[in-house]
Parts: sequence; C-alpha cells; structure tokens
Amino acid sequence: MIEKFTTGQNSQGEWAWLLALYLYLGSLGGCLFLLFRIFRLPLWFAVVSIGLVLLGAVTLLLKLGSPQRAWRAMSRPTTSWISRGVLFVAGFIIFGCLSIAPSIAALSWLPWNDGTALGNVLGWVAGFFALLTTLYPGFVVSNSRAIPFWNSPLLPLLFFTYAALAAAGAVLLGAPTAPSSLAQVAPLAEGLIVVNAALSAVYLLAMSRAGGSASESVHRLNRAPLGAAYWIGVILVGLIVPLAMLAWLKSAAALAGACIQIGALLFRYCVLKAGVYYVPAALTPAKVDFSTLTRTSADFAREYAGMTANRATGRR
Repeated sequence: MIEKFTTGQNSQGEWAWLLALYLYLGSLGGCLFLLFRIFRLPLWFAVVSIGLVLLGAVTLLLKLGSPQRAWRAMSRPTTSWISRGVLFVAGFIIFGCLSIAPSIAALSWLPWNDGTALGNVLGWVAGFFALLTTLYPGFVVSNSRAIPFWNSPLLPLLFFTYAALAAAGAVLLGAPTAPSSLAQVAPLAEGLIVVNAALSAVYLLAMSRAGGSASESVHRLNRAPLGAAYWIGVILVGLIVPLAMLAWLKSAAALAGACIQIGALLFRYCVLKAGVYYVPAALTPAKVDFSTLTRTSADFAREYAGMTANRATGRR
C-alpha cells in the first residue's frame, strides 16, 4: 500500500457513509421516541424508534470492524463521546422497551403502564435517554479538534435540529396510517425546515469567515463532487421540496417525509466528507512515497544492533 503525506489541506478519509448512517439512525430513533411521548402518537412509532436505534448500533459495530474494538467503544465514558453514546443508547433501549411493554397485548399483565407512578417514571427515564441519544452524535463530531469545520458549538445544535426534522419527517411518512398525527406534526416539520435552513446558512457563513481549513471545507461543499449532494440532495430535496409540499399539497405529506429523510442523511454525509485538516510544512517538507522505502525489518534490526554495539564501544 502506498501512503503519501502532503502539506496543506487534506480530506479526512475515515468518517463517511457508515458513520453518517450511524449518526442519522441513532438521532432519528431517539427524537422519534420523544415525539411519540410528546404527541402521544400510536405505539408503533415507539417500536420503530427503538428499532432504528438498534440498527444504528449495529452500523456502529460494522464501522468498528471487530468485537475487540466494539468493547473498547464503551471503555472511556469520561473522555469519549462515543463511549457515552453507547451508554445512552443502552439506557434508551432498556427503558424504552420497559416503558412501552405493558401497551403490547402479550405483555399487558405487567404492573406498570401510563396510568401508574412506575409507568410514568419509566416513561420519563426513557424520554431522558432518548434525548441524550439524540444529542450526543453532534458532540461526537464537534469534539474533533483537528478538523475546524466540525469543531464548532453550532454543529451539535444543527445536528439536533436535523434529528428533530428527520423525526417529524418519519411521522409524516406514517401519516397515511395515522391521519391524526399529520395535523399535529406537519406544522412542526414546516417550522423545523425553516430553522434548519437558517442555522445551516449561519453555520456555513461562520465557517467561511473562520478561514483556513474551515473555509476550505465550505468551498468543498460548493463544488464537485460534494456540491451536487449538498445543494441538490440536502437543500433542494431535503428542505425546499418538502416545505412546498407541506404548504401547498398536504396530500403529499408522506412524500415530503421521504424527501426529509434523504436530506437528513445526506446532510450528515456531506458534513463528514467536507472535513479537512491541515498538515504544516514543517512536519512534511515534501511528498513522501513510502513505496520507495525498501528496507525490511531485518535491515532495521541490523542497524539497531550496530548502534547498540557502537554505544557499548564508546562506553569502554
């Protein structure tokens, strides 16, 4: 494998589709559960929300690549947002399942439900973990100090408002089977579209004025190959089209919800792929092609043995 290090702006290559999908599914599931609690939506919305978070956890395991790394993901909750996120997700899944269990016919014998004190406590605890599950993905990304485009206090807020929009869009997708939900959530979705458009503009303006790598990331969002995904996928399909549908074509609410999901996923992907870090010239004075290094481990061992012998001779 050939590795080349060059000075200047370099695109990060580790975080792409799998991580974008993980961030999308987890935050969507957590926020959908919050909407289920707030608007008292049909039970199946809660079931779907827990399923989405579980699917996001599976995606994270695929990203980590091995069981050994999976265990390490939860080993540093005091310093790592991913470790905290694993705990938040586990808490949400446990308490979310417990809170809705009595509403399932086969488990209706359980002594807690919405009308009991224990049922209310379980519901609030599940909602708390759902909120944490929704919030932490933004902090996972913004905690990356090496990439200025991500390292902004605006990013966690923007990730949260996009999660709320995606959750509202998921409710719109289910509107044909739950018509009463449409009247409750459609105005929220319209408002969140406007909020996300405004926050995105403020965020990109702030990053473009920050200069350096942050400004370079904004430039990459405005040109190929990311430009089409961002301006067509995120802005046009994810914001403008669903807003027009909700304003003038209520019968297309489910289609608007589908468009919102496309935009929400592409938003995370574009933000990740636009991440740029800077390599100072002092660290890499020239391009280094490691394919030209032909020394083997045996060569290094012989050199080390020679240096050790020279030091021993010098001490005599």
